[in-house]
Amino acid sequence: MLTPRMALRLAFVALAAAGVATAAAGEAKAATLRSKLPLIVVDTSRAVPTEPKVAARVRVIDRPGRRANRPSDRGNVYAGRAGIETRGHSSQMFPKKQYALELRDREGDGRDVGLLGLPADDDWVLSASYSDKTLMRNALAYRTARTVFGRYAPHTRYVEVMLNGDYLGLYVLTQQIELGEGRVEADEGWLLELVFGYQADGERHFSSPRTRRPLLYTDPDDPGRRRARQIRADVVRFERALYGGRFRHPERGWRGRLESSAAIDFVLLQELFGNQDAFHASTYLHRAPSGRIVLGPIWDFDIAMGNTTLDRFRTPPGWQLGARPYVGRLYQDRGFVRGMAARWRELRTAGLRRRVLGAIANDARRLAGPQARNFRRWRILGSYVWPNPVDPRTGRYRATWRAEVAYLRRWLAARIAWIDRALPARAQRRG
Repeated sequence: MLTPRMALRLAFVALAAAGVATAAAGEAKAATLRSKLPLIVVDTSRAVPTEPKVAARVRVIDRPGRRANRPSDRGNVYAGRAGIETRGHSSQMFPKKQYALELRDREGDGRDVGLLGLPADDDWVLSASYSDKTLMRNALAYRTARTVFGRYAPHTRYVEVMLNGDYLGLYVLTQQIELGEGRVEADEGWLLELVFGYQADGERHFSSPRTRRPLLYTDPDDPGRRRARQIRADVVRFERALYGGRFRHPERGWRGRLESSAAIDFVLLQELFGNQDAFHASTYLHRAPSGRIVLGPIWDFDIAMGNTTLDRFRTPPGWQLGARPYVGRLYQDRGFVRGMAARWRELRTAGLRRRVLGAIANDARRLAGPQARNFRRWRILGSYVWPNPVDPRTGRYRATWRAEVAYLRRWLAARIAWIDRALPARAQRRG
C-alpha cells in the first residue's frame, strides 16, 4: 500500500530524475546573474498548479554572481525541499504568477527557516506585483506599518526568481499571515479574512450577520464545530456593539469589543495608501489575548496608491472608506475621528512624510538593475494592465519604470498634504 509519506518520497525521486537538465540550465543562468538582490531558484518535476502544491527543490542565493567578500555573500543561504503552488484570486489572470512556497523536511513536514534575515517560518509568499509597475507598493505599505506606525505587518525582501531554468523577474518574498510569536499575537485567539463572495467558494467560512460578507477561517483554517461557534459568537458580539444604538458608549459600545488604537492605525494606513480593497477583500481581523477584536494586519496593496481606474481611489483628495463595512460606522463616532486626527499629528511629528518618501527613494536605487531585467521579461511598460490608470498629465500609460516611481511619489505627497488639511477639519465638525 502506498502511504502519503512514500508518495512524497517518490515525488522527490521523480523530481531529481526528471529535473537534472532543467536544474543544470538554471545553475548556468544563476551563475551569470549579477544582482544586488538575492536569487530564489526553484526546480519542479512538472508545471506548478493552483493546488495542491507540487514537490520542488529550492535554493536561496544571496548576492548571486558576486565574489564572496564576506561570509554573508557566500552563495547559498538555503537549499532544500519544498512544495509550491500558484496563489491569489484576480492575480491568477496575469502571466507572471505569484506563488505559495512551503519549506519541507525529509519527511515532507513543514520546516521553519529564517530566510534572508526574516523571522523563521515554513510558509512563504512570492508576490509578483505584476499590475504594480513600481514593484514596491506592498513592501512600502508593510514597512510603513512596522517602522512608522509600530504595528506588525509581514516582513519582506526583494528577490529575483528562476523557475525550472526560466527567469521570472523581480518578486517580493513575503511572510504569510498567520498566528504565532512575532507575528499575529493571539493566544487562544483566531484570525479571519473578510473577502468577496466569489473568493469564499470552496473555502471554510461563515457570513457576517451584519454585513453579509464572507469571513474565511484563516488560522485555524479548520476550527471544528465548537471552535467555529466560539469564533462566530465573538464576531456577533462585536458587530452588535458596533451597530447598536449605544455604539459610542466607552464600555458597552464598540470600544468594549474592538481594540481602538489598533483600529485607528489600521484605518489611517488604508486611507493614507488609498487601498481600493480595504474592507472589501484582503482585510484581516483577529482576537487578541485581551479578548477584544483587532483589525489587521494589513495585506495586499497592489491596487492602492493611485494604481486604479476607480475615480474615488485614483485621485489623492477625498475620504475613501466611508461606505465600507465596519469603518463606515466608526466614522459616525466623532471620538474615533478625533482619535485619528491626534494620531495623525503624532505620526507627522515623527516624520511620516520624510520616511515614506525616503523609503521610495531608497527602494528605487536598489531596484534599478533588477527592474530592468524584470521588464525585459515582462514587456508591459507603456501598456494597460488591469487596473492601471493613464497618467493624468499625458493621458497615456507611463512608458518607463522611473515614471511609475515618480507617479507613486507624487501621489503619496499629495495624499499626505490633503490629509493634513482635511483630517483636522473633519475632527472639529459636530455630530
